Amino acid sequence: MNFIKYIPLIFFVTISIFFYNKIKYKKNLEPLSSALIKKKFPQLNIYGINNEVDINSYIKNRSVIINIFASWCGPCRIEHKVLKRFSTEYNIIGIAYKDSQKNINNFLDDLGNPYEKVFFDSSGIESINLGLYGVPETFFLDKESIILYKHVGPINEEEFKKITSKFFTNTNLR
Repeated sequence: MNFIKYIPLIFFVTISIFFYNKIKYKKNLEPLSSALIKKKFPQLNIYGINNEVDINSYIKNRSVIINIFASWCGPCRIEHKVLKRFSTEYNIIGIAYKDSQKNINNFLDDLGNPYEKVFFDSSGIESINLGLYGVPETFFLDKESIILYKHVGPINEEEFKKITSKFFTNTNLR
């Protein structure tokens, strides 16, 4: 009978040991990958502000960095400073995900515009076809439109430098 009153304590200690071992012996998590790495950027049906050009025509024969963002996305605001910092050195293209032109214009007016061109995916379907997990995400493409790397989540300055130095060492991006 005395044993029953110790069951919660035994349960707590057992669970604590389990979680302690999970934390102590955790493996380094690998970044989320994409089935499109080392493959050609897919044909997307999204256009710029005035429907003047589609994204595939615009990026043709250019090394570009494509950032998927939204005005309603908190982490997008965090990474925006990083994109602005590197926008004079790299061709950064934006894809506005599930957003309106008005909201994107307000967002870029408030924070500045690091993008040389913004494309709109108001339904979000084309970005999902690209393998989007969630905004923000950033794709690094070479001149043949091959996806070299995909970064999921907000990118910081250190990560940006590391990725560009790895993939764009011998490429003139501007």
